Amino acid sequence: MIESTFLHLPSIGETTEMSLWQKGCVNWQTLMDSPGAFLPTAKVDKVLRALDLSRSALSVGDLRYFQRTLGSANVWRMLPYVQESIAYLDIESTGTGFPPYAHSTSIAISYKGQLYVEHEMGAKRRLLSDLHAEAKMWCTFSGLSFDIPFLRREFGLPFDGLHLDLRVWLGRQGHRGGLKKIQVEFSDIPTRSSMDIDGYDAVRLWRLHLQGVEGALETLMCYNAEDTVVLEALTEKAWQKEILALSEIFELSPRAPYSPPPTELKVHEEVYRRLRSDSIIHASPN
Repeated sequence: MIESTFLHLPSIGETTEMSLWQKGCVNWQTLMDSPGAFLPTAKVDKVLRALDLSRSALSVGDLRYFQRTLGSANVWRMLPYVQESIAYLDIESTGTGFPPYAHSTSIAISYKGQLYVEHEMGAKRRLLSDLHAEAKMWCTFSGLSFDIPFLRREFGLPFDGLHLDLRVWLGRQGHRGGLKKIQVEFSDIPTRSSMDIDGYDAVRLWRLHLQGVEGALETLMCYNAEDTVVLEALTEKAWQKEILALSEIFELSPRAPYSPPPTELKVHEEVYRRLRSDSIIHASPN
């Protein structure tokens, strides 16, 4: 898909890109072979120079170039080049802002069919450091405004590679709201045991854990894990919508069928009942 993308080039937006496709200019090579057939003379040199930079970046695997030039709304076009190395990420925190005034509690990452959920600081640091060096794309929901800047401050990692924020991509497709609200719009994505738990509850679960309540930590980690696992399912759904929208112009390959990584984490019913009671609303964090 990226080699059929033109909107990251100077003076080309979505309307011009669609016009190019409709005229038969469906890839970079076609434009380079006959630029005058598709572009005004005044734009040719500038566009071809930018196209040379794009080809060079792709040939050496400089994926950060496309994060900069495509922008958050269109970085999904890189999916075919990174789909085997996407780290789906979600974090929970103490809920008091950003570091140093807050810290992460549970971090869940789904990567290459494996689910990792950590809450100890050393384990979180090792997991993030390892995948920061290996993963070619991070996929989050609202990660542009929360998860990624939070982790940059807490762990000092740059997170300067490709980042697909599903809130942005799905919002452009007309799906707006929180993660669970959007999930239920796709009836074939299985519901999960933590559907009634939200981010505020996650803060309270951590406080219960610090108070020694049995099952609170596992319930928190289950919620965190299930928020992470659903990101891959939503990525597949969003890609299918793009395929359908462009089907008259391109033959885009479907993504591999979604297969959620296994987890033995669960929501503890007693903890859930306590979570829903008024007795802990004013519990103070330790």
